Amino acid sequence: MRTIPKILIVEDEPIIATDIELILENLGYEVCGTVDNAVEAMDNIIENNPDLVLLDIHIEGDMDGILLAQEIKEKHKIPFIFLTSNADTQTINRVKRTKPSGFIVKPFDEKDLQSNIEIALFSDKNQTNETKEKPKIFFVKDHQDYVKVNSDQVMFVKAEDNYSRLFTVDNSYILATTLKKIETKLSGNHFLRIHRSYLININYIDKIKESAVYIGKHKLPIGRSYLERFYKTIHKL
Repeated sequence: MRTIPKILIVEDEPIIATDIELILENLGYEVCGTVDNAVEAMDNIIENNPDLVLLDIHIEGDMDGILLAQEIKEKHKIPFIFLTSNADTQTINRVKRTKPSGFIVKPFDEKDLQSNIEIALFSDKNQTNETKEKPKIFFVKDHQDYVKVNSDQVMFVKAEDNYSRLFTVDNSYILATTLKKIETKLSGNHFLRIHRSYLININYIDKIKESAVYIGKHKLPIGRSYLERFYKTIHKL
């Protein structure tokens, strides 16, 4: 049975947003939301987990579409296509750094939109399959040796000043790097930041009680600013 792709529209022109929504529905896609700013876009992504984001560059709020695209790429790994009426050199140079799945200049027609969407979804599916087939392997220093670690075996990581302690199923390691840097390397659907000092693998959560998660014998606090996103993420599972 074919799964209908879910698409989020981020567009601050109501008339254009409505036209795009109608086009997508006529083409057989599911529109999981139409928003005009970065904050609502991120909330929608957490709640609905779209397969693709159609993203206007000039949107409401302090964060424009290009900055939002960087946020989506780093935190959610969802493909996005830019829709814009500006194709000047400066804009193009900023766009290129985000590595979008498509770039459509307004006005556009239905066939142009559909072809860009299908290519983006196909490419993302292939890339996702490759990632699933090849778990991320990396090496960490243990005394004088370097030990191989499979990311699937990482239960959580704790920040300790300018160092971090990585806990695996069988061991723990002190890493001479910050939690923020580790988060970029372990980013994925099952790794989630729950506190300024903790990054967890949600597959290892044994229990959730009030504002804490339990992983084995470890009780890890959920920071107040992370609570809403955490519970929305867990609710989807």
